[in-house]
Amino acid sequence: MIIFFNGIIHTMDAARPRASAMVVNSQTGKIELVGRLEQFPTFEPGTQIIDLGGRTMIPGFNDAHVHIWQLGLLLTVQVDARAHVAPDLPALINQFRARAAETPPGQWITGRGYNEVTLAEGRHPTRADLDAASTDHPLAVRRTCGHMLVANSRALELAGITAQTPAPPGGVIDRDADGEPTGLIKETAMGLINRVVPPLDDETVGHAIREATFHQLRLGITSATDPMIEPDQMRVYRKLDADADLALRVNGLAMRWADGASAPYPLPERYIGEMLRIDGVKFFADGGLSGATAAIGQPYKGSTDQGVLRFETDTLRELMWEAHTADYRIGVHAIGAAAIEQVLTIYEDILHQRPQPELRHRIEHLGLPTADQLRRCAALGIIAVPQTVFLPALGASFRRYLPDALLANCYPVRSMLDAGLTVALSTDAPVVPDDNPLLGIKAALDRRGPDGAPIAPDQAITVGEALYAYTMGGAIASGDAGTVGSITPGKWADLVVLSADPLAAEYSDVLLDIHVDQTYIGGRLVYER
Repeated sequence: MIIFFNGIIHTMDAARPRASAMVVNSQTGKIELVGRLEQFPTFEPGTQIIDLGGRTMIPGFNDAHVHIWQLGLLLTVQVDARAHVAPDLPALINQFRARAAETPPGQWITGRGYNEVTLAEGRHPTRADLDAASTDHPLAVRRTCGHMLVANSRALELAGITAQTPAPPGGVIDRDADGEPTGLIKETAMGLINRVVPPLDDETVGHAIREATFHQLRLGITSATDPMIEPDQMRVYRKLDADADLALRVNGLAMRWADGASAPYPLPERYIGEMLRIDGVKFFADGGLSGATAAIGQPYKGSTDQGVLRFETDTLRELMWEAHTADYRIGVHAIGAAAIEQVLTIYEDILHQRPQPELRHRIEHLGLPTADQLRRCAALGIIAVPQTVFLPALGASFRRYLPDALLANCYPVRSMLDAGLTVALSTDAPVVPDDNPLLGIKAALDRRGPDGAPIAPDQAITVGEALYAYTMGGAIASGDAGTVGSITPGKWADLVVLSADPLAAEYSDVLLDIHVDQTYIGGRLVYER
């Protein structure tokens, strides 16, 4: 047995919101008792006693939408093009030039993380910029959002992208005044590049997943949903699970249609274990908000463009109906009101035809919903998976591209909760450079952009609401409410010890002074500061 005592324990369990001691069965990894130390019986010799010393214990954080394997690639093998290492185009070019110098000619080099809004030049890179790094290697760098990339001339040549190449439905090939591709490729058109990039081997993907999950443990994340896994990554996840090599609990949403594919992937083989769950699927209905490709239903600032719908409605409905009738959870990326409307209409249709009250579907991001759309989401039991951490990370992009009226309703978490939605907060890393859940909680409170000015401040929520959304909310969203998400007898002892109590923070800035001191998975200490 393990006894934790002399601390502040926020359980996220309405039946007992707060306690000062708890007991974990070290053999089963499950929580046995929660309350006060004097309530517990005498335990046999050998019981481990852990004095929390007045610190705070909470359920492990659940990042309900984080691209684990992609985060891991950025931590291991990809060129880092984020602002802290590439604040301008010369620095970005130098990052690729340095990698090219140590890479055999002809091999692909990929990177991620630039944001044209924060680059000193205020624009996207071009093929000419990347050609300055190398013309002997095909190069491609993804924007931080992952919804567009820039390729050099060699990569465009290998992909067969010329002035005559048509963009696929739901995609954009950016062109100069002469009609030549600039190198900027958006949404489904990225598949033209992706299909000629050699696939990563399982060892590389496995190493990336391990590094990403070790990183997450240091942040107190004990469960996470990876919402974009294709068959190659699914195979690696299952191998890691079989080898007892998954550091935290992962819920995988299987992609149904990859960019550039001529047909959808089949429904994945259902798999539910203690550390890995695969019984959900993922679709992209529109693009990204920070890159102005989300389908917002009105023009972006200084543009006639209203974003991109990636599917014809009939096609998306057919695929969602197939998953729904096979009892798979569905998560659909939908940010702009036009995309949300498309997805909601389909959800209403399929749930009317085949009610499934125990099978709750999701909308990932839900960035710009109308009040009526939130009401309809609540009526259907749809779970919202937004990212308040986008505000400090991507707020400058929102201000640059969004009409003022939409900015005032950006990621309206207060309205989501008031409408009765279950909210699961998340990070979408590596879309953001900092996936610390405490930063996401802070952003849910103060709603500040990177310049410190608030964005839609009336959509602020409380620390308690944000903490619940980052723990129990994620468990509900993944279908794991009975096993994780709260400190409740019978659940896994997935726990985090914090240096201070976030519910006692008088100001949002104080939250970033709180550290994760310990992380436990199934009662086992897996990280200590």
